[in-house]
Order: sequence, then structure tokens, then C-alpha cells
Amino acid sequence: MLPKEVTGVRPVNDYFQDVVYTDEIRQGDLIRRLTKTHPEGEWGFVLTADCDIVQNKAGDRFTYIEIVPAKQYLEKVWAPMQLKRLVERQAKNSAEQLSGIMKRSELDFKINADCLVTWLQERTPAEVIGIVNRTGKPLDAKLTASLEALRVALDPTLALDPLKRFCQARGRLGDEVAKVRISVRDAFDGDRGFPDFFLLPELPKSSGYGFIAMLRAFQSIQAGDLFKTETDARIAGRPDAFHRIGRLNDRIRFAITQKLAFLFSRIGLPSYYEEACKLAVELLAESAVPTGG
Repeated sequence: MLPKEVTGVRPVNDYFQDVVYTDEIRQGDLIRRLTKTHPEGEWGFVLTADCDIVQNKAGDRFTYIEIVPAKQYLEKVWAPMQLKRLVERQAKNSAEQLSGIMKRSELDFKINADCLVTWLQERTPAEVIGIVNRTGKPLDAKLTASLEALRVALDPTLALDPLKRFCQARGRLGDEVAKVRISVRDAFDGDRGFPDFFLLPELPKSSGYGFIAMLRAFQSIQAGDLFKTETDARIAGRPDAFHRIGRLNDRIRFAITQKLAFLFSRIGLPSYYEEACKLAVELLAESAVPTGG
């Protein structure tokens, strides 16, 4: 169970720290704004370093990282990526099997993955099977399931959101609910690979559980558009402006900035650059230590 919902600006959870309403804005502050288009709230994590704030190096602007509900992250970011991978894998395998069936049906053309995807956006699996299978034998059950999963994943009518499409497609492939849930749990494993997110169990003054700091989603805001409290924003006649709702403790905020630095430090250099560096070092070594002392 998560701790009781945090209220006010003095949260009780270990991953938050006390904030006095007169405190200046600093790195680690959690901010929120309530608008007509987002009545449930938009959130952010102030990233600008404390030293830059104090020394006014950031000018009159703050940089923050966007925070979204975990469910939104699943629906808008994770599920579309999973659907793309599922479609690529299933379309390739299914197209190869269908091409074999077409050959046995004495049809003089083959089908590739891209063609199959286009086909399934226009026709049902049963219609596709009826066109390519002239052998008189039923298709393998796994191939039929794969075509049905592809049709759901592609969803030509766009009747379902990506997360529901992913779950249903996995179901068509025979995956049990427990297995699909494992995939969802793995989506929030911050120790796998090079994740570009940071999971927060909850936020002050926010309902629900599970929020994602999007480490690639940088935003900038004028200092005058960020208020220390919601009350300050309302007094200023800006009820829809960003205001502080709490502050992460130092260990959590440092963990976020560390993961952010690690994410963007993974810059691969082209091989020609590395070879040029090796050559430059060799030439420097030769010129610095001439032959014969």
C-alpha cells in the first residue's frame, strides 16, 4: 500500500522533504498547473541547478522535466513501441509462411511484410486467408492467430487505444493475462538497459499512483510564470499557472539528475573520428619523443 495522499506543501513521505512556502524555487521542486485542457493537472520536476539559480546563470527561466501519469506513459509511449515491435515480428514471420502457402497454391507471386501489413489494414484475416490459400487445407492455428493479432495491433478503425490493442493482440497470440502483466511490470524496470524515464510512486496533491519523469522531455518556463504556492498563483490572477506542490529529497533528485547525465553521456563517436584520434596521438608521441633521444 502506498502512504496516504500527501496534502499541502509539507509531505510526509520519505521521498519528499519539507518545504516552507517562502522557500525559493530550487532543483528538485515538483510543480503543477491546472488548465481547462488538463483539469487533472500537468506536472514537472525543476532541473535547473541550485548554483545556477542562486548565481542567476539561468537568467529568468527555469528548465523542468515533464512528468506524466504512468498510465499515460503506457498508453502514449510504451504501448505504441511494443505494438511496432509486435507488428514487425509477426508480419515478417507470417508473410514468409503465407508465401509458402501461395507457392503450394500455385500462385505466381509472393507477399512480404509490408504488403501483408497493408493488406490487413484493408481486409480481415479470413479474407486474406481466402485469397492466398488454394490448397484446400486449413491454415496452421499459430499462423491464423498471428494474422488475427496483427489485425488487432493495426486496428484500421482506431477504435482502441494502443495499450488495449497491445493487450488484445497478445491475447490473440495465446499469452495469458499474467504474462502480459509481467511485460507491463518490466516496462517500469529502471535498471534495464538505458531507460529514459524515472518512476515516482506518487506526487503531492495528486490522486492516483505511479508517475513518470520523462527524461527526454525538457521544457522551459519564465521565472514569473512559476509561483511558490497555488495560493500565490491565484492571488496573482493566474490560477492556471505552474506552482510548486512539493520537493523531492536530495537522494531522489540526485538520482534523477544522475540518470539524466548517464542517458545523454552515451554518445557514440564515428569510427573515422576515433581513428583520427589514434593517428593524432601517434604523431604527437613521435614528435614529443624523437628517435635517438
